[in-house]
Amino acid sequence: MTVTVDRHVEDPCAWLAAVAHELAGLHPADTRAVLLTVWDGLVAARLGGLHAAAVSSRWCARQLHAEAVEFDLAAQLARNCTVGTGLAIPARLPGAAVAWPVERADAAVAAIVSCCGTAEAVLRRAGELTPVWEDSLLGPVALTRRLADSWTGRHPGRPLRLPVPPPAWWR
Repeated sequence: MTVTVDRHVEDPCAWLAAVAHELAGLHPADTRAVLLTVWDGLVAARLGGLHAAAVSSRWCARQLHAEAVEFDLAAQLARNCTVGTGLAIPARLPGAAVAWPVERADAAVAAIVSCCGTAEAVLRRAGELTPVWEDSLLGPVALTRRLADSWTGRHPGRPLRLPVPPPAWWR
């Protein structure tokens, strides 16, 4: 079961909190549910990060590095059939997006980092419950940590270079 949300989410922070809450309540042995919920969190994180980047040059610089990690994490998750949620990763903010105050942008980044921490812990536990660590879990564990590190400034990363054409899940 994944978090059900309206696709025109007004508050990515609330969405990230709901995803983190759902992740914390999932049984880690239900790998598919864990990966689907991480996908939902990634969509929310991407949306919140894009809003934050539009507010502050600090968040804009970090979003450029986080973007490559978001894409890599989405690619890993997509390989494991987790795009069944129907939620696409937003490539950019909608044209009618309303500018956020700095405090809301800061809260969004804090929510992203917190949700990444929860996702990393649940993914790690799911991996520990499998007889042999699967790539479907190993990559996302590392990438959720790297995504949090990108937003905290501990991972400078690299800018995203999209394949041509971009995958259908990157809209």
